Amino acid sequence: MMKSIQPPMLTYAPELQAKGVRQKAALEQAYGSAGPSFADRLKEAVQSVNQEQVEADGYLKAVAAGQDVDLHTAMISLEEADISLRSMVSVRDKVVEAYERVMNMSI
Repeated sequence: MMKSIQPPMLTYAPELQAKGVRQKAALEQAYGSAGPSFADRLKEAVQSVNQEQVEADGYLKAVAAGQDVDLHTAMISLEEADISLRSMVSVRDKVVEAYERVMNMSI
């Protein structure tokens, strides 16, 4: 008769367990027990991109109206808005692609 081999029990050092408990408590205190939802994070990201677009548009209107605006600041603002919008579109495309993959999975 063969002996069954038991895998070794994984144990964590007490100091690592205590650190993990402290980190979890800090996260729960900051975000509540469940943390921010995906919808909340998405809403914050969209609002941030929108704010950058509005700011860049304001600079563009000021430059077009001939107001005394630092051209470098206006161009930097426009580029930041462009990059953030492109990033948001890229993330959206990846999310849609992942959703399509999940929907096409056979069960």
